Amino acid sequence: MFSNLGLHVIKYPTGKYGYVGTIPRALGKEVPASADDVMAGRWYTNAEGKTVTTKFPIFSTSAEAVTFAKGKGFKVTSADPNPIESADAAFAGPSP
Repeated sequence: MFSNLGLHVIKYPTGKYGYVGTIPRALGKEVPASADDVMAGRWYTNAEGKTVTTKFPIFSTSAEAVTFAKGKGFKVTSADPNPIESADAAFAGPSP
């Protein structure tokens, strides 16, 4: 049931690649939180007491995203070059 937990690389509608799932904060960069970040609940207070959020990089290829994560010591659970087809198959449900 929980086999899809972990760090995944997907292709965004923009054609770029990035992470979804359980994304380690160490893969991102801590930046000051914007008003939008606060309103959406994407903020936290860091050790210095500042309101911040973590922004994650985007990549031109799936391979770049996987290499970046591996270089930081993290395992990528899946890196599907065509996530739309995978999502359609996953949500199709059991065959009749």
